[in-house]
Amino acid sequence: MRKHRIISTLLLFTILLPSMSVSVANANEVTKSSVITSKESELGKISDLEVSDNSATKAAGGRDTESFDSETETTETTESSNEKTETTESTETEEKDAEVKEAQIQPQALGEALVDSWADFVTAIRDETVTKIILTGSFENPSDIDAQLSSYVRKNDLEIDGQDFRVDFKSTSIYLGQPSNALGAFHMHDIVLNQKYGLGPSEDIVGTRLNYPNGGKWTYRFGNITTEPGVKRLARASHSEVTVYGEMNIDTRGENFYLGSLIMEDGTNYKGNVNDNNYSVFWYNVPASATSTGASKEFTIGKNCRVDVGQTQTAGRTYPAVFDKYLALTVGENSVFNVDMPGNAVRFDTDGSGMTIKKGAIVNLTSKQTAGSIVAFSDDNTYLKAETGSFFYVIGNSNQPLINLSADALGTGNIARTGNSFVLDSPAQYDLRNLNDSKTAVNLAYNNRADNTFTILDSDIDLWNVGVPVLGPSSEVYAKVPSLQVNGSGTKEVVATSVTGLDQFKQAKYRRISGMNQEPEIEWLPITDADKTLRGRVVIGQVPDNNGLVGGEITYIPVYASKNQAKVTLTDTYGNVRTDLMTDENGYIHYTDISNPVQFQKAEEIVSGIAERGPWITPTPIETTVIDVTPPEPAKVDHADGIQSITTKLTGTGEPNSIITLTLNGTPTTIPAVVVGADGKWEIDISSLNLVMGDVIQFFLQDQSGLITELEPAERPSTNDATGNINPAADMNYRDATFKEGTKITVVGVLSLVTIPDGLEFGDNLVSNKTENYRPAVNGDLVVSDTRGGAKKPWRLTLSQSEVLKNGSISLEDALYYKSQLGEMQITTVSQIVESDTFASDGSKDISATWLGDEGFKLTVPVEKQRVGDYSGKLLWKLEDVPGN
Repeated sequence: MRKHRIISTLLLFTILLPSMSVSVANANEVTKSSVITSKESELGKISDLEVSDNSATKAAGGRDTESFDSETETTETTESSNEKTETTESTETEEKDAEVKEAQIQPQALGEALVDSWADFVTAIRDETVTKIILTGSFENPSDIDAQLSSYVRKNDLEIDGQDFRVDFKSTSIYLGQPSNALGAFHMHDIVLNQKYGLGPSEDIVGTRLNYPNGGKWTYRFGNITTEPGVKRLARASHSEVTVYGEMNIDTRGENFYLGSLIMEDGTNYKGNVNDNNYSVFWYNVPASATSTGASKEFTIGKNCRVDVGQTQTAGRTYPAVFDKYLALTVGENSVFNVDMPGNAVRFDTDGSGMTIKKGAIVNLTSKQTAGSIVAFSDDNTYLKAETGSFFYVIGNSNQPLINLSADALGTGNIARTGNSFVLDSPAQYDLRNLNDSKTAVNLAYNNRADNTFTILDSDIDLWNVGVPVLGPSSEVYAKVPSLQVNGSGTKEVVATSVTGLDQFKQAKYRRISGMNQEPEIEWLPITDADKTLRGRVVIGQVPDNNGLVGGEITYIPVYASKNQAKVTLTDTYGNVRTDLMTDENGYIHYTDISNPVQFQKAEEIVSGIAERGPWITPTPIETTVIDVTPPEPAKVDHADGIQSITTKLTGTGEPNSIITLTLNGTPTTIPAVVVGADGKWEIDISSLNLVMGDVIQFFLQDQSGLITELEPAERPSTNDATGNINPAADMNYRDATFKEGTKITVVGVLSLVTIPDGLEFGDNLVSNKTENYRPAVNGDLVVSDTRGGAKKPWRLTLSQSEVLKNGSISLEDALYYKSQLGEMQITTVSQIVESDTFASDGSKDISATWLGDEGFKLTVPVEKQRVGDYSGKLLWKLEDVPGN
């Protein structure tokens, strides 16, 4: 029996060039007048004579106290006004239907009358038993003049409750005579009024018609009244006390009032305008007698009021807002008094008169004129005092001193005045600003006289020289000055202060004098994460702009610190504290990082600062958030230097939650955007791209920070849009930073062995008495790839035994064969060409797929070499370009 012997052979492969694989990654009713009386009053005769006080004419700049003012008014204008009024009346009547109905069902008290027509209105006024008229509808005088009303002299108290309805008096008015009682009271409220100027009775809506003895026996009270532009005056109340309250919107052709005194109740909102005549808004035309109701001669604005007065007339600029025989103009605590006149805003025309501004009150005095003083002290012993905590602003373009304590009667020139004083006593803020760059803010005395006094107490004093820009940096700065007192002018000017430098004060030198007396603030310029310089601007206060009162509103503008007037302590996003950053001439402070590399501030984190200006210090740090303008760091691509045309997937890393997109040779691809994972990894399928060698793929990472709204469009980087910040296509400089371009990779061409078999297994075989041929089981594939595009050339594959197939000393070196289209050849330790080919396009070839039949490997073992044992060896593959010719 023969013994069977087994030959076991194993052939291992090695290659010279390793294979390369890359993973890419709401019944109208008519209400009739109902008068609660059984006896109609008889028509009274006009027994009260008008008194003309020709002895009380005005001095220079005044007007005669005539019974009637003369003026002309075209029919065309009046008709136009009436036409507009009718439309308004209809609309308002419809809106008041529900309220009228409700008023009808209310019980009437003794002395009350419900009125919804002009005839009933006149009847009620003429009935002295009626002391209260309640309107239940809007109506108008059917004719220009109604003698039934205009010639009737009312004697008893009367209240007219307008219920927000409208009455057009046309050319007539309510005439008050000598009251039945010691004093008479007239009260009108919640009503809209219109009038057509014609004869004497149309000089006002109500009044004693310049009968001064009668005037001194009445008090008036008005509340929530609107006058339309046709009204001549709301009341001629000479010698009388007038009180107003609520919402007062008084637009008149002449003055709003003649007055003895006026009191605005707390919380009043008063808008006063003169639209036709060159008159004042309030005229104290004669001095109220000591026994009259207006004996105080006051003009008092209560607490928490808002008063806007001015003129839209363009006939002249002779009079101030409050004019002539008043004594004390007082602006109550926390009230606002805005005056915008074409001439003087405030003028003191009576010996001993003056103005007091209480704590928290804000006074804005402005003028449209280009001549005369805004505040004119036009008599002796007059005063203006801004008390502690008040705000006082005077702004105008004046060819006289802005505030003149020695003004003539019109405030347009200088004469000798004595005993006048102007005091700013610890004001919260003040600003005296002459927009005429060659004129001064204050003048105290006529020529070289030692008259009058200007005092500033416990306040900052900033000074602008004549000729320098009025809104530019101040020429001199003095913080928290205890006292500055100036007397006289010219060679008689005397200055008293303890502050060095300020003791050289000369009123003729300065066009603007201001004191902020406020804690400074910081206006941060936008800081981005691309800035190495951090900038802010120190605001030392807010003041009205040069336009003053416009459309009932004041626009306030910031005042910036001047050079070295303030300093800032800054804390950046790294916690670094930068101290003593001084303001430049325009109020800016800055800090520049000088580290290398630059330490850019952290996006979305806080930079803060505290500003100091003398004793004034920002109470809490003022913060700004660093704006994110910087795109993410460019993406990292795995195996970036080995991307081929056959690559189907790309992978890499980038800023978590950013969006990654691609372009191919500068053109956006249709591959959907991918969001980078929270772990910073991303993966993109690029199998839809027809890549060739040399193609450039660029990767763009975009964060999701959104549009930068803190910057103006022109200041935003081009790399920002509604989504966020994206890598630029090429390196881009922005501010102090350079934004790096999106990552680029170039598709490479490679000739490579993609894979080789792990081994050839010839198995266990019996010893034979003849030469045997054995075919191997192949573990793995032999694949060649060529992605060199137009650079492709023929290639060849060589093979040799790097370790001879043997068992101990027994060698089968000469027994291994390989067959291909090139023929069959013995594989030895010497390299020889076993495969060669040329690719028509980028791709790969599985050579091992052809190892069928007699193709591929064969082991031929003669009898004498069939020895028992395990045989092993190694093969070496080499892939080569075919050399060019």
